[in-house]
Amino acid sequence: MDKDLLRSVDLLKENEEQVRNDAENALLTVCQNILSHPNDKQYREVRLDNPMVTTKLLPALGGIECLFDIGFVETSDCLSLPQEAPLSKLRALQNLLNKSSLPTKAPTVKDTALYSLIPATSTEKQKKFFLSIIEFFQSVLRFEDPSLQEKAKKVIPIVDLEIATMTRLGQLHKHVKLFQTDSQKDVEKQQDEHDDAKDLFLMELLHWFKYKFFTWIDSPKCTACFSECKQQEMMLSDDPRCTRIEIHRCTRCGTRVKFPRYTDPEPLLTLRRGRCGEWANVFTLLCRTLGYDARFIYDHTDHVWTEVWSIHEKRWIHIDPCEDVMDRPLMYEKGWKKKLNYVIACSKDEVQDVTWRYTCDQIGVMKRRNICSENKLLQFIESLNQYRQSSPHYSFTRRQYVTKRRLIELVELIHVPNKRDFDGDEYYGERSTGSYEWRRARGEISESNTKINYSWDVSKYGETFHLQYSVVKDMYKITDDNGTVLMKISGWQHGTKEFEGGMFRKVEHDWKMTYLSRSPGIICGKIKWYFVVANPNLYLKTFHLQATTKTFHEANISWDVEALFDNANQNKSVVLPISDVSNYRTYQLKGATQLILTATVSGGQGDSAWQHAQIFRQSLENEDDRSLVIDIELENR
Repeated sequence: MDKDLLRSVDLLKENEEQVRNDAENALLTVCQNILSHPNDKQYREVRLDNPMVTTKLLPALGGIECLFDIGFVETSDCLSLPQEAPLSKLRALQNLLNKSSLPTKAPTVKDTALYSLIPATSTEKQKKFFLSIIEFFQSVLRFEDPSLQEKAKKVIPIVDLEIATMTRLGQLHKHVKLFQTDSQKDVEKQQDEHDDAKDLFLMELLHWFKYKFFTWIDSPKCTACFSECKQQEMMLSDDPRCTRIEIHRCTRCGTRVKFPRYTDPEPLLTLRRGRCGEWANVFTLLCRTLGYDARFIYDHTDHVWTEVWSIHEKRWIHIDPCEDVMDRPLMYEKGWKKKLNYVIACSKDEVQDVTWRYTCDQIGVMKRRNICSENKLLQFIESLNQYRQSSPHYSFTRRQYVTKRRLIELVELIHVPNKRDFDGDEYYGERSTGSYEWRRARGEISESNTKINYSWDVSKYGETFHLQYSVVKDMYKITDDNGTVLMKISGWQHGTKEFEGGMFRKVEHDWKMTYLSRSPGIICGKIKWYFVVANPNLYLKTFHLQATTKTFHEANISWDVEALFDNANQNKSVVLPISDVSNYRTYQLKGATQLILTATVSGGQGDSAWQHAQIFRQSLENEDDRSLVIDIELENR
């Protein structure tokens, strides 16, 4: 190890905590950017007037020294890492900073008295199940650590999220006030605005967490040559913050790469990567840090997520940080095709069996709940709750509040067929996080063609129709001529007629790009959008299309639009190929009452051919993303 580098890292420790944290995070960012893009010149240069240098590295003793120690040299207006500089020093600095920022203490002290609550008559299978509930029930107390919450608070861009929340709240009020009387506005505004803002802030926090903070990892990149790795084995860990260590082997050079699976959220605040366990762990911590009543949800069929109590709604809200999905509890059963059995919620207050919030197939679930009797599970949960709420530091007022809230929830969990039970499976969509092979192995995606049959009524808004889709936000919106948003639909697939070839939204966190592509191993993929003129007094005059695409290695993306006419000949149709989607306009479809827009992806080379044809490719940093724009003019018949 380079002695100068060790000395500079030791100097960093002499700074005040905030200064040291800022400098370490800046240095980690520099290292990660270069190691992820070793041949990209822009990541090897850091301008001297960059705020990262002026506000984070220069004020810290040892900050700039670390850059020089790993090979950076000073030019006229920037610090630059020469192409010939060894990357081993960057990896060494990265390892040193990760070790210095991670505590070595055990995350929580286990309360062994809880284990005595396991029924003496339990079988080995039942004991294992009850032990898993106890483990989660104890682990959530880690979220209550004040020092940990203080660290978590420093990573949340609270001001930025508050600004985004106020913007969203203003748009919401603009739409709502049109349908309220003045007296209603005066009474409801004061009592609801604060609670509305809390729920909306949660939406902004969720979106930020998914796209700007945390990274999904199926398998880490090779630390030697940056090639893909595949998991080879697993080993137990001596670190109490970590349940196990996965060993991945590079498919190119054979290097073994360790991937620790942390259950303690503290190191994850720095590492910011993992799979659903790490995601739910950190997101639940952030919610508790911000004062939300949040709990960790454990699905016995192997998934975890978060629930947050909404004061405004007076109910628990389902939140899946991996998917950026909020309040869509049937997603797992209907979208992912999961065969649920036990879904258990754990918070600092209580354990709750919340399975019935996540299913509308009560009969099927009951057949799969065969670990123990319902009465035995209920008695065990009650014993855990009584133990926790009878502790010396648990207040009587809090116990009353939790009991009242639980009664409200139990009424909600009584299965009564409702509207959401009849939503089609396609409304929920398949799982988006994780590689195609990983999702397919878990049975959480379907390889069959998917028919949504959504139709856009272009005559609903007068004689002009303006549709935009953002692949970054994964949202459609319809606007009027002045740009005012009239309607939004979340999820690219929910605005389509049908799609095939396992089309999905791919997010490349290392390159910070996102796009739609076909699934691996699929030769061809298609997406179709359907537009109809429902008003019998109107028909189409002009059609205008703009879309962003990108192809690599002889891949191909073709577009065409099919028009159907019902005025002279009901069977008449015209199909026009679209050679340039960057700015396509046509008058040849005049008189049409239905349009079907089709995008087809194919070609490419090698095992990665599936991602060489990318529809709507955009940078995740693009805040004003308009990946797809469709403008349609109508006229009277």
